[in-house]
Amino acid sequence: MKFKINNANLLQGLGRIQAIVERRGTLPILSNVLIKATSDGIILAATDLEVGVVSTHPAEIEQEGSVTLAAKKLFEIVRELDEDDVNFGLEDGTRVRIECGSARFSLLSISPEEYPTIPGGEGVTFVELESSLLAEMIDRTLYATSSDETRYNLNGVYMELTDENRVRFVATDGHRLAKIDKTPPHPVAFLENGIIVPRKGVSEIRKLCDETDGPVEIGLGEGFLIVRRPGLLLSSRLIDGEFPNYRQVMPSDFRIRLVMDRDRLTHALRRIALLAHERSRGFRFVLEKGGLELSASNPDLGEAREILPVDYSGDRFESGFNARYMLDALSAMTSKEVLIELVDELAPAQLRPADDADYLAVVMPMRM
Repeated sequence: MKFKINNANLLQGLGRIQAIVERRGTLPILSNVLIKATSDGIILAATDLEVGVVSTHPAEIEQEGSVTLAAKKLFEIVRELDEDDVNFGLEDGTRVRIECGSARFSLLSISPEEYPTIPGGEGVTFVELESSLLAEMIDRTLYATSSDETRYNLNGVYMELTDENRVRFVATDGHRLAKIDKTPPHPVAFLENGIIVPRKGVSEIRKLCDETDGPVEIGLGEGFLIVRRPGLLLSSRLIDGEFPNYRQVMPSDFRIRLVMDRDRLTHALRRIALLAHERSRGFRFVLEKGGLELSASNPDLGEAREILPVDYSGDRFESGFNARYMLDALSAMTSKEVLIELVDELAPAQLRPADDADYLAVVMPMRM
């Protein structure tokens, strides 16, 4: 194997896989990147057995072949190189020579035969989606996924097709929920039965969207969701579990509806949260005629209280919520105003952009 590649192109490809390769896994090969020199250019592949990425980069190929190298160390080396082009050559079957200007490196390689196969797009039917649409749906839901590994079925985003042929993303950690519906230009039939994509896979898909102008293609393989664009393919293993019936926790028959300036509420809540208890992050939400009082207390620090004017003339309403959960829901919106819908003191609060019915967030109440 022998080739020359542009330093910037190689650095971009290596940078993309840093969040995927394992640092100290049980399989040493998973800390490596698979490098293939082919007639089509250089192929970089990396996987942690949950998420895999394969990218193609132009290069001058003198001799085809494959090696695996320590992904993090190779990235650190390439990042420090000054010249435009980097030369790679396999020396004795176990070492790879790297040359750039006057710099010389020799890295050990693990046999590429040991590298796991990354699912490709063979036999998969793909559907085109705008990367901006996919990015928006991820931004509105990913924050609500659970990090509790014992509740593995909540450790990802649930994706399904609604009865109206809209694509729906839902995420919940049991304390809050986020849901968004969008109408794609093409039917996404493979979501008819619903799938759960792990949080890490969704995060990597979001990064792919940032790198893409225009559409991407998504498809469902055997236990994997695959997203691709020219020169890049990303696969994410699905969570083998049943997503809870999220419709049961979504409130209805609202008694109170408030429309508030989202930025003003967000900034006030951030100030109040400074004195919320560090573990529970709880704050009081009290509605009285003409005003919304937000307050929090911490026995070790003190108290905070702020009143915001609201168009409300009903009876006193008092509940408690987690400040971080409420702020996450507000931050996922881009609208000027937020609609807050309430049933009673013991029911969840529902938040949605005042001008957009496609997205909503639900925050469970807490005892204060």
